Amino acid sequence: MQGLKFRETNLIRIVRESLAAVACPDRIAVDVKCTLHDEAVWMDHNQMVMALKDLEQNAIDAMPEKGILTVTVSGDENEIILKVMDTGKGVPEDIMPLLFTPFFTTKPVGDGTGLGLPQAFATVKGHNGDITIESNTDPAKGPTGTTVTITMPRKQKFQTKDAKIILHEE
Repeated sequence: MQGLKFRETNLIRIVRESLAAVACPDRIAVDVKCTLHDEAVWMDHNQMVMALKDLEQNAIDAMPEKGILTVTVSGDENEIILKVMDTGKGVPEDIMPLLFTPFFTTKPVGDGTGLGLPQAFATVKGHNGDITIESNTDPAKGPTGTTVTITMPRKQKFQTKDAKIILHEE
């Protein structure tokens, strides 16, 4: 992944572009929910589109029969929260610790590279954010499926008006 190019952009536009980039079959319903009052954020637009696209594609792949892909966007003046949720079969507990490992995949050979989640992780961390995954495989414990939650600052620290950069020559 190349360095991030931060600029002011529109978060809902990022979500729309990511959803337009995935192959979503008719058997999957897509629901986008936004409670943001201000959609402006400082981030790398293209990298976030790619990260969300990878998460959305994983969610679609987890629902081979039918299901609902839900993307929620919320936050306040300091941070944004994105959630990508599916109603698939869920991720087994023993696999959860491996999900951000490069080249690890649960997909058949030739169907996945195992790079989508690690790249999304790197993008989110590059934005000083956090990414977590919750999943349920047991229908007795409630609806099955997976939720990926991204929490990131709305603006980066270096974009505040009082930020200063000090260079030292040795």
